[in-house]
Amino acid sequence: MLLKNVLPLVMISRSNCYRSSITRFSRDIYSRLYPNYLVLPDGSTIRIRYSEPRHLVKLPVDIASLSEKEQKTRLLRRTAAQKERVETTLDTAYDPSAYLNQYTK
Repeated sequence: MLLKNVLPLVMISRSNCYRSSITRFSRDIYSRLYPNYLVLPDGSTIRIRYSEPRHLVKLPVDIASLSEKEQKTRLLRRTAAQKERVETTLDTAYDPSAYLNQYTK
């Protein structure tokens, strides 16, 4: 009688190899890490394992630690570049007598 009541509880808690094919993995963080390069602010690189498949991961540069000249050049690079406007002039002077030699009767 006691074995009859315990057996269904054991069957429910048992899992096998088919469990993952029926449901998805219930993980918040996956263990797969991708090999990437980390570029430090001084330009050196380190090989790391990162959660996203990128080729390079670049750390930002602390602007306060740079000299004033380097700060100005960095800030100028951040601003949008002004596009040069190219003005085109159309020549509207049309002389039909220049094309009379191409007309044949």
